[in-house]
Amino acid sequence: MSGRLHTTLYRLKHCQSGLAMVELSISLPFFLGLTIGGVEIANYASIIMQLNQISLHTADAAARIGTKTGYGNETISEAHIKDVFAGAMREGARIDLGGTHRFVNPITGGRATRGNALIILSSFEQVTNFWAGRPRYRIRWQRCAGASSLYRSNYGTRNTARNVSGIGPQNRQVTPPPGGAIMFVEVQYYFRPMIVNGFTRLTGETISQVASTVVRDQRDLAGPVGGVGIYNPEQLPQLDKAMCRWDANS
Repeated sequence: MSGRLHTTLYRLKHCQSGLAMVELSISLPFFLGLTIGGVEIANYASIIMQLNQISLHTADAAARIGTKTGYGNETISEAHIKDVFAGAMREGARIDLGGTHRFVNPITGGRATRGNALIILSSFEQVTNFWAGRPRYRIRWQRCAGASSLYRSNYGTRNTARNVSGIGPQNRQVTPPPGGAIMFVEVQYYFRPMIVNGFTRLTGETISQVASTVVRDQRDLAGPVGGVGIYNPEQLPQLDKAMCRWDANS
């Protein structure tokens, strides 16, 4: 009996038939974590790149719009601006830029729906009584697109940016050329992880991207009498303006 027990214990001690299974069970959670984390980071980087391109293309398109007039200066209309936004939404369809998502309201605790993103387009120009010795600028008009009512511009509105030295992130502010204008675009987007929210450190958060482009041609910046630089063609009297909710009366 003692000999058989010794033999059995000896064989058990040197048995390696389940070694691969044990190693797999130990390493699998770490492997899955690295794989899912890598996928999430790649997705996060991809969305940032796409938002960056959308902001650049929107600013570039807004700087090119306009209709030639007999006076040589181009005019822009609400229809032009809505076309620019339509192109941005189409470009962002892959990441559902114009869509909505469900979330838990932190105040009520109930589930609700909110928009995924907001695009803010601003015409940044010199102030009326511009002095080169102390250059100051303003946002003449601002238009928005997107389903989100959560976001607001981080760089001012038509009512708050009336006499500023530049626009944009700190230490990276831009200014328009003499007598010209800059189309400044801000895109704010609510990012959600692909797999499990909270599995990685990439939990739901806002991604913001900005871009600016100088208006190419000589543009009629003043616009119609009593306006803010934007025309609304008589043939489209019913056209809705792409208004920002904080500037509904402009």
